[in-house]
Amino acid sequence: MLLILTSDKDLTADFLIIELIERNLPYFRLNAEDLARAEYQFTDSGVQRITVGPRTIDLSDVTAVWYRRALQPVASGRHSYAERAFIAGEIRHLAFGMVWNPNILWVNPIDQVYVAEHKLYQLRIARSIGLPAPRTIVSSNLRELEEFASGNPNGTICKPIFHGLFVDNSDAYSVYTRRVSAHEFEAITNLECPVLLQEEVPRRSDLRVTFIGKHCFAAAAHMAPSTIDWRDPVAAARFSRIEISAELRVRCQEMLSILNLQYGAFDFIEKPDGELVFLEINPTGEWAWLENALGYPMRSAFIELFYGERYA
Repeated sequence: MLLILTSDKDLTADFLIIELIERNLPYFRLNAEDLARAEYQFTDSGVQRITVGPRTIDLSDVTAVWYRRALQPVASGRHSYAERAFIAGEIRHLAFGMVWNPNILWVNPIDQVYVAEHKLYQLRIARSIGLPAPRTIVSSNLRELEEFASGNPNGTICKPIFHGLFVDNSDAYSVYTRRVSAHEFEAITNLECPVLLQEEVPRRSDLRVTFIGKHCFAAAAHMAPSTIDWRDPVAAARFSRIEISAELRVRCQEMLSILNLQYGAFDFIEKPDGELVFLEINPTGEWAWLENALGYPMRSAFIELFYGERYA
């Protein structure tokens, strides 16, 4: 049985589940939105069940977990803020304590995802295993940031240190990588949030290299020179299949091994001379769009990982 930990708005989970249904493969989807209304049964004699509406999962039947979204329950609004925070914490720890089993396959383990999401740690690993990376600074000192930006002949980019999601009441926005100049820091008088800057690397294209177990799927993103982040809808990026070198594959697999990941989506810049520069790895990155755009058998790779080769 595959347990899918996600949210009710996860279209990538929907994409895989359609294939699971067509192949009649067993799964249980547990959305973060379900956690507060679920019923839990746990005893020290070994009973571990979670029920959501008419569906019940016996956790002893779980052989693999696909960790897509964090276990973040939301308590009922009829309680005070302090009560909601307490209830949500109790439910979160209950759910985690019940589903966590280090003896089965996790893609990827919750604790390893937490570590692997840290971009600065990623950069240190990349350099240690021989992957080139852009010159980088993180600082809240305006003069340091201005000096760094002034020293990049090809320009400077700014990106979020974490995930780039900005939530404002009922609205949510994505903060994309963008170009900045040294002059922008001259007008700022007070900086309360640290800023991550990197030298802009001249690019021929951007690469997304996705590993699913032993399988590797690589794509090049082609966009106008004026754009800097292919995820930005205005980039209107086009994608093509590519092959990566055996050396790069080994380097990526080494990084996955260090981070203890079965799945990872790497981002690289390909320079005009063909050299590849590491940007980051996303341990829960999206991939369904690649299968749709390029016909890669990525769902089959996940099914092989979760259920075994005979189901691929």
